[in-house]
Amino acid sequence: MSIRVDAEELRGFLDTAVALAKEVGPAFKDGFWRKGQFASATDFAAEGKLGNAADCVTAVDCHIEKVLFSRLRSIYPHHKFVGEETTAEAGEAPITNDPTWIVDPVDGTNNFVHHHHFSGISIGLAINKEPVVGVIYLPILDELYTGVRGQGSFLNGQRLPLFSPPVLTSPTSLSQCMMFSEHGSNRDETVGSRMRSLTRLLLDKAHGGAGLESLRFSGAATSDMSMVAKGVAEIQWEIGMHAWDIAAASLIVTESGGAVFDGAGWWGSDVAERELKPLDIWNRKIVSVRYIPDLPDQPGSGRELQRQLARELLSLVEDISCTPDGLH
Repeated sequence: MSIRVDAEELRGFLDTAVALAKEVGPAFKDGFWRKGQFASATDFAAEGKLGNAADCVTAVDCHIEKVLFSRLRSIYPHHKFVGEETTAEAGEAPITNDPTWIVDPVDGTNNFVHHHHFSGISIGLAINKEPVVGVIYLPILDELYTGVRGQGSFLNGQRLPLFSPPVLTSPTSLSQCMMFSEHGSNRDETVGSRMRSLTRLLLDKAHGGAGLESLRFSGAATSDMSMVAKGVAEIQWEIGMHAWDIAAASLIVTESGGAVFDGAGWWGSDVAERELKPLDIWNRKIVSVRYIPDLPDQPGSGRELQRQLARELLSLVEDISCTPDGLH
């Protein structure tokens, strides 16, 4: 059964998420700078997750997730909870229409371990399996992104996007775009697939590519997508991330006027109908596109340009099989 919530309830959920993100911010900073309760190597305790040295977890991740879920359970005892560290330990969680808090306590953990400032806390709330509230807090940069379904998204209280292209210079192809992506933590044969996809995007059109203007990797999905929401980057693509990486960020992008789609690539596919599919945050594949204003006297043209860019990207990238998050 679908669950209905009103705007006032959503604002209450947002206020809770913001307060909790700020509450754990000092612990995040202590871990980043290796001081306070995380001053020693033993206290910090970085290690490979489930045997993968490229996908690490620290004592800070576990501490922040424990605090957040403890506070949330005390406030919302009937809600559900999905967190990166608890899910990694306990296995897949059932996914229902119930209000479900989806938390990444330290998104960009490798950045965090290496003192790279693009790492932060992501708190999303999904109802009916779709994000309705999102908070991303990047403590080292002092950036707080917030969003509520139907109420817009903001950076430190300023409405997003911060930067909007002039109507007549809106991008019409990837050759005019800055794109963010990630290579992921897998070190298996999928590395080759990712590299082939990125090569096609970068090659100029004379060589069968898109001639992508600029390709960037921040090291964290939340940071990549915040660039799209701000209007710094035109497009973002990733396969293999998890729901806790994008639950909050996807809501913040759409509330900034951006668009999000399923990120399964079409290159080499024998599927005749290559139509854009709506994003399912549990499916681990995403394309996000920044806000684009409508052309004069052409209502809806901005949305069509977003779709055009997403279609161009998906036509050049390969799909990678991923096990969806959660038990459906």
